[in-house]
Amino acid sequence: MSNEQLNAFLARAVSEPLLRKRLCSADAIGAVRLAVREGFDVTVGDLIRYKARATTWRLTDEELAVVEEWQPRQQPYWWQFIPDK
Repeated sequence: MSNEQLNAFLARAVSEPLLRKRLCSADAIGAVRLAVREGFDVTVGDLIRYKARATTWRLTDEELAVVEEWQPRQQPYWWQFIPDK
């Protein structure tokens, strides 16, 4: 996991309206693919872990990918609500 990579990707998304729009319409897999295409080393685990930082339990990227699969498809993701500047 790379907090630096995820934070850098999110910072770019906040500053670039088109990237932010694409991220806001993405599910977890799509958000990771977008980050990787933009040159950032981000995983589904990084995204889910970012949401759950306050928890004390630790899961592997593979376990978190399974948790993401359990989520309802219509569920909004936190990165879909990045506000405009």
